[in-house]
Formats: sequence, C-alpha cells, structure tokens
Amino acid sequence: MGSTGTAGASSGGTAARGTTGGSSGGGASTSGGRKGSSASGGSSGAGTSSGGSSGGGPVDAGVDGGTLAALYPCDQGIGNDPAVVWSENFGEGSVAAFQARYDSVNDPAGESLVDDVPTGSCSTASVSLVSSGDAGANATDFYKELPGSDEWWVRWYAKYQGSVQWHHAGVWFGGYDPPLDYPYPHAGDLPAGNDRFSVAIEPIFGIGAPDPQFDTYNYWMQMHSYTANPVPGDYFGNAVVNQTDFVDTDDTWICLEIHVKLNSDPASATGAEMDIWRNDALIQHYDAQSPLGFWTADKFCPPAGDDYYCVTYPPPAGTTPIPLDLQWRSTTALQLNYFWPQNYITDPGPGVLQFADMVVATRRVGCLQP
Repeated sequence: MGSTGTAGASSGGTAARGTTGGSSGGGASTSGGRKGSSASGGSSGAGTSSGGSSGGGPVDAGVDGGTLAALYPCDQGIGNDPAVVWSENFGEGSVAAFQARYDSVNDPAGESLVDDVPTGSCSTASVSLVSSGDAGANATDFYKELPGSDEWWVRWYAKYQGSVQWHHAGVWFGGYDPPLDYPYPHAGDLPAGNDRFSVAIEPIFGIGAPDPQFDTYNYWMQMHSYTANPVPGDYFGNAVVNQTDFVDTDDTWICLEIHVKLNSDPASATGAEMDIWRNDALIQHYDAQSPLGFWTADKFCPPAGDDYYCVTYPPPAGTTPIPLDLQWRSTTALQLNYFWPQNYITDPGPGVLQFADMVVATRRVGCLQP
C-alpha cells in the first residue's frame, strides 16, 4: 500500500456539527470542517495491468480547440499523452497495487475495486470508498504529491450513493509550499498566500436528501468567512457557484472537471482563471474581471447564482458588483502540486462514493468519448 504521511502534522480543526475531523494519512492531518452551510505507472488503456500514468510537461491548452478525451476514445492510452500529469483508471488488478501508487492512503480497508464503470470507459474497474461516522470520524481517501504547475485541468467520474449524509465527499486538489506527501487542509484557517490553497467540488447543500447540490469548497488567501467579524479558525471552504441546477444525480456516474490557472501577478488576481464543467456542460467561468457578483457571508453569488443564499440575502441596493478575487497566491513559488480524492463522513451510517477515470492534465480533458 502507499506510504503514509510524515507523522506529527497538527489537527486541521473542528468540523461542523461539533465533531472533530477524522485523520487523513499518516500525518494526523484532518479533513476540512464545514461551517455556514446547510444541514503514475503505465498507460490507462483497456486490458492493461496499470491504473494510470505520470506524464510529461505542459502543452498549449487549445490544440485545435479539442480535448484529450477526443484524442483517446474511451480514454485508452490517455495516460501516455505528454499533457497528462497523472491518470488513474483503477486497472491495477488489486487494491494493494492501486494504493501503492499513492503517497498517503487513509482507511485502506474501506477501499475496494469494483467492476462498475461509466458508459464508454475502457477501464475494468472503479474504486469504491466506504466511510462512516458510526465508529468515530472516518476518512477514506488517497493522496498524491505531483510536480508543480501553474495550470491544471482535473477530470473525474463520481457516483454518489443516494440520500447519504455527506461531509466531504469529492475531489480536492491544490498546492502546498513546501510540497507535502500527505494532506493537511488546516480546517478553519485562512491561507496566508505563500503556504497553501485548495479547490474542491463536493455535495454542499441539501445533504442527506436526494440529488444534493454541488458547489466548490475552496480555500485561498482571498476567501471570506461565514461570520462578519472573523477570528482565526473562522474560515471554512467557500461556495462560489450557488446554482440550483448544479446537482448530483444519485447512483449515476457523473463527469466533473475543474480548470484552475494561477495568478501570474503575485500581488493581484491577474491571469487567474477557474472553470467548472458537469457532463461537459460549462457551469461557470471565472477570471480576474468576470463574472461580476456579490458576497453573502462565505458564498459568492455570480449572476447565475439562484440558490437560497443568493436569493434570500441580496446585497443592499446600489451595491457595485465585483468579480470573485482569484488571487490564489502571493508568490509564484506556490503551485498546484497535489491530488486528493476523499470520502469523509462524520454522521452515523455508511456512505459509498465511487471514482473512475481520473485525469490531471495541462490542457482540457473532457468527458469520455466513444
């Protein structure tokens, strides 16, 4: 199995509902708490024994305006493309071989390979992560430190069991400086700009009900707190989409992709971007100038933001809309350098989250193509 993280990392903080975050990796780091929100080896083609690959350096993102998935039907061979930083199709053949490719694995007994894959996949398996808070906070995850980059596209398939009380269930990625080989999310702590940032998509609103609403759960130096007068420990992941149609479809494979480009100017958001897709449909684009919206506590409402928080708590009349400040970092030494899929549940009752066909690349990946 994969090596564990460096011992002695401090706790990440206190999670919502008064429970302490479960440890992740050998470093006793914890999954980020939630406040203010409602209740690699060889090719990734079919038939190969390896589950993915560690690829080469960056290429231009817009080769003929296409996607990597279009170049590699059913993702066969996608891991060998020079734009691919990491790929995982869970084709290693055993849980031990899969886990050995990662720097940190938490709750290895909660991970299994199953013969259930998305339509159009050439893979032979997906990974099933079973987590439960019945015996205390439980995090089931795997983590990989990767070479530093200023721009990534991260695409994955996820299948969420219906009506589960999720806490943190999705894909997190971002950067640490210095780089770490274990996750250390610092739950509740505002990043300084030279130390860390993280980007995630997970169920945020309507948790426990069918088809919960997805959103970001992002930490970065310009994030907002859920309280008007924050003190250290009052900063938890920010939701910046807030669209009622950005939802999970329970017990169904969903293709999700995030593009993050880091700010080229350490003193501002200049050059920064973020894009989010669901099943190849663009949910929202962000850059240093647009879209213009407003903050309500720790939630940013773009013009398409139509959920409870954006509708119920609009800004005062005459407020000038502003862009989301994507100053991810205050130094170019801080780069994208880790990948961390997880299923973290603190409430009683198990929940099953599956992942398949995961790719980290330096150009648009796109969903599986026939």
